[in-house]
Amino acid sequence: MKTVFQRRLARHHSARRGHVTRMPSWGPPAFLALLLAAATTAAATASSTRTGQEPAALRGDATVGEQLYEDYTCYGCHGHTGETGRGPRLNPPRLRQGQFIAYLRNPPNPRRMPPYRQADVSDQKLADIYAFIESLPSASPNAEDIPVLRGLLEETPR
Repeated sequence: MKTVFQRRLARHHSARRGHVTRMPSWGPPAFLALLLAAATTAAATASSTRTGQEPAALRGDATVGEQLYEDYTCYGCHGHTGETGRGPRLNPPRLRQGQFIAYLRNPPNPRRMPPYRQADVSDQKLADIYAFIESLPSASPNAEDIPVLRGLLEETPR
């Protein structure tokens, strides 16, 4: 069932070419509903960026983080070691814990990486996931162990 606003908007869009129509008028109930929705969204956004303690001050538990990494299916894009998959490499971590949490709260491309809001995932859980990622050993060889890269490193003055 369509709302009153949807019916009015449909009438507006179905108007014939050259026919002047007015946008639906916002009565007090619709305006108050819109205002309430905007206030709720603003409050949710503020609470997702402002928490009781600074994200960098959180101490994560790698064991709990491993389970959360599986539960939130992070491995689906980042692989079980954080190095494989179609998503960006997580291992070794390139962001500090606070930056990691901020990135997950507001990723630059939400179509590829879903945002994890405070209401869905607490800062502590994200700190646990970060601790797990930090604890992962890298399966990638060191640059010195790859002959071509070793040659480049030897040629580069330090």
